Formats: sequence, structure tokens, C-alpha cells
Amino acid sequence: MLQGIEGQRALQMTARERRLFDNVKKAFHDSDVAMRSGRPEDKCLQELFNGIDAAKTLRNSLLGQDCSRSGNRTKFIEFLSLEIPAPESDDEKFPLRERPSGKDRRFGLCELIYDIRCMLHENENLSAAEAIDYHVLLDWSSRCPRNMAEIHNGTFICNGFFLWNRLREILAKFITGLTCITDLASGATSVSMTISPAMESIRPTRHHRVVEE
Repeated sequence: MLQGIEGQRALQMTARERRLFDNVKKAFHDSDVAMRSGRPEDKCLQELFNGIDAAKTLRNSLLGQDCSRSGNRTKFIEFLSLEIPAPESDDEKFPLRERPSGKDRRFGLCELIYDIRCMLHENENLSAAEAIDYHVLLDWSSRCPRNMAEIHNGTFICNGFFLWNRLREILAKFITGLTCITDLASGATSVSMTISPAMESIRPTRHHRVVEE
């Protein structure tokens, strides 16, 4: 995920890139807050997707690659595929019935995650408890499921807590890894990178504006 990003380049981020990095941290923190709210299905994944969108753009910028909004689906899936291996053949994908076309097709996990992202951006929570007609749903009934997902009647039902934790690990690796790169370039002798930071320990550097009365 961070391969190819040079220390001096990361240290010399532009104002826009620093803003993007802060947006990644903000989304990560807001997701943690949402998970602790008692209603994780409402915001915790959506915030992580916001962070992933910003992270993939920042990564592309630091590598000198295309940062435009065109081809966002491909870029999003490519970013996740750096940590979630893509199926080697079509037979290894999940056979589902795509909505709304009604056609049977096979999906890789990163493709399904992107479809979840798109629906959450439309303010749809995809909760399996609400019997939504879509080819991928989220089950929030158990924090410790036996399986990460199951396929039922052509629908991929994924445990929401499992997915949240996996995406959180990916984003934590990006945040703490990029921080390590910049710290080392600054001369730090001790750095720390983790995929499991404490809840709400990662925070954006900018603060809300205080309105004076």
C-alpha cells in the first residue's frame, strides 16, 4: 500500500495533500465514534469509506498518479486490492443476482465493498434486518459471527462488524504507515505502525472553529 512513497516526498506534502491526510484521520475518528454510538449501522462504515476515498487519492498524488475523479470505481477497487487479494479466476468470485438488472453474475469481494460504498453514500444502510432488495446486505446481529458472510437466495449477506474491522485495519495501516514514513524522514529514531490502534486514538489535527459570542 505504501510501497513507492518516498520519505522526502511525503514530508513535503502540498497543502492539499496535508488536507487530504487530515480528512483520512477525521473519517477514521468519526467512524470510531459512530461504532461506539450504539447504532453502528448508521455511520461507521460510511465514514470509513469517506476515509478510503481520501486515502486512495492521497496515495495516487504522492506516487504521481492520476488523482482525478474519473474511473473512481476502478481506483477504489485497486486501492482495496492492495490489502484484499483479488480472486485469481472468475470461478472464485461470489455468484449473485445483481440488482436492479436481475442478472446473475460473479463478484469479487472488493467489487461488493464498492457496491456497499455507493449505496451508503445514498444514505442506504443495507441492513439485512430491514429486508432490502439488493445483492449485498449487512448483518449487524452479531459481533462475533461464525462466518464473515453467507449467500442466501443470490444475496451476499456480510457481517457488518467484520467488514468494519477489516476496513479499519486497512485505513489504520495507511495512516500509521504514512506517519512513520514522514517521521523517519524528519529524523525520528522511534516510530510505530499498527493496524489496530485504540478506539478514537487517531484524530485530525484541525479543530472546529470556536464561535465567539
